[in-house]
Amino acid sequence: MASTLADLPQSRIRLPLRPISGGSGEIPQEVQPRRYFDFARVAMGNGLWDGITHLRYDVYCLECKYLDAAQHPTGRETDEFDPHSIHFASTNERKEMVSTLRLVLDSPLGFPLEHHAGTLSGEFRGLPRDKTAEISRLILAKSYRRRANDGLYGEELGDPEKEAAARAEASYKRSQYPLILFGLFKEMYMESLSRGLEYWLAAMEPGLQKMLSKFGLGLKQMGDPMRYYGEVIPYYASIEELTRFVMESRPDVFQFFGQPSS
Repeated sequence: MASTLADLPQSRIRLPLRPISGGSGEIPQEVQPRRYFDFARVAMGNGLWDGITHLRYDVYCLECKYLDAAQHPTGRETDEFDPHSIHFASTNERKEMVSTLRLVLDSPLGFPLEHHAGTLSGEFRGLPRDKTAEISRLILAKSYRRRANDGLYGEELGDPEKEAAARAEASYKRSQYPLILFGLFKEMYMESLSRGLEYWLAAMEPGLQKMLSKFGLGLKQMGDPMRYYGEVIPYYASIEELTRFVMESRPDVFQFFGQPSS
């Protein structure tokens, strides 16, 4: 039986929060009050699962064209790794899907990046596979990305009040880029600890890795750049080492990860 949303761990992050330095700037006062995001672990078949697969389809098939939309006629993107994964998502105050990621556990399929990488390092081959998971399908809705397309708000042009509101909304959404990522990562971190996971894998763009490094969440490269839904680099990290490093070098980030859910 599929779990209901009420059965799943959930946390709400309300604004304003104690700021995490190194982020993208102040949140516009016009749109700051009463804004929040809900973060949840989502079971396949749960009500939020449909929103996750729609968001994946919109970004991977329609926007980036990483996948052939014709192979997903229902407008939902899923793959063979989903049943072997732990899924996470966030929604905004209008219950719109904002972001998602999954942790892919080891299975007879292996890890997704293994199907795309060339030679991986000895460090990767030495990892305990049953205590390792790959961070995968990390997706943010287009309007919440740091470099949001201003054209998304073109329909508001011509009305000064609506135009100003649209600019404020766009700026607000972009300012939430780190907050949304960290909300997802917090859920992923707590779930990893509860399952006894010790290592994360990820194939990500160097720009994202650079941004995460500013917050103490840098990963170690374990292979050459590869074509895997764009140009990415394979990384790995010890969860214990990452925790210790963040605790010592970025106590503000560690405090965020340790905030109790409300």
